[in-house]
Amino acid sequence: MSLGERKSRILQAIVQDYVQTTKPVGSERLIELHTLGCKSATVRNEMAELAEQGYIVQPHTSAGRIPTDQGYRYYVDSLMPAAALEPEEEQSIHDLRRNALNEVDAILLNTCRILSSLTSCLSVASDPITETTRLHHVLITQAVARNVLLVVLLSTGQVEHRLVELTSAPSETTLIRLTNFLNGIVANQELSEVARRLIVMETPNELQPVAEAMGRIVGALNLVVANSLEQRSLYLEGSKQILRQPEFHDVSRLEMLLHALEQKNRFYQMLQQVWKDDSVAVIIGRENNYESLRECSVITAIYHIGDRPAGFLGVVGPTRINYEKATVAVEFMASHLTQSLTYLSQM
Repeated sequence: MSLGERKSRILQAIVQDYVQTTKPVGSERLIELHTLGCKSATVRNEMAELAEQGYIVQPHTSAGRIPTDQGYRYYVDSLMPAAALEPEEEQSIHDLRRNALNEVDAILLNTCRILSSLTSCLSVASDPITETTRLHHVLITQAVARNVLLVVLLSTGQVEHRLVELTSAPSETTLIRLTNFLNGIVANQELSEVARRLIVMETPNELQPVAEAMGRIVGALNLVVANSLEQRSLYLEGSKQILRQPEFHDVSRLEMLLHALEQKNRFYQMLQQVWKDDSVAVIIGRENNYESLRECSVITAIYHIGDRPAGFLGVVGPTRINYEKATVAVEFMASHLTQSLTYLSQM
């Protein structure tokens, strides 16, 4: 339902003023700071109607009005102006891409740190999904004493390492033969297929003298594959930023947020709501099915590796979040993350 031009301008002014000041907005302030083209009595009448319709509310007697979840939703869907990052903000993101292109963890953490600093919110990212992840190749090298280092490169760009202790130190030639044999079986295969192949794999006659070493290395590789298939990591940054928000000076609200973050599996499931399409998703307050986050807004977007959706990136903040800045920041950073991880996966 359209509110009409006058009510829309008043609601837009209330949202923007409250986001900036954290204080309820009265009719006098609206008339003083905004060109609304009408008298104070008209503004008060329009505000009363907006309150009756559920778009704004008076938090306590003699106070001005603040937006409700319904008011924020109308603002995001119909009134929010286009926004852009500042040139220096974009430059800091491009610098990140140049300086951190060799580790998925580093890229995700730095992306979250920048996003949190841009929005003054808690930022969150999931690691790349693994159902269609391929194992690019493995490498086995001598480490120290009787230990070898197993290095596994995944198609997401993620690198896993495991230190494997053997009963005796193998020769360099043996390690090359083991590496070549394993790559012949598992290289460029989807992880589910790698797991199947490792179960039925038999050690060839020429490698029987090092069958014990082979067994231990394959055991370590099995663990890497199993963890990659089952585990979902969440990267969180910006706890200090969120604690500065006045809404979370309320201990009960803070406890609910912390509880939500502790339940990572549930939190992950909630964030999967954005997987419907490639647009930025905005979940406001009580729109959230996760009760512990019903005092918050969540803004998320999907990032890709190549053409494949790979994970999500977003921010969590109070419902009084700066929606236009947060939306453009999440969208920009998700695009940056797509470019970085796509490049890394092709190396």
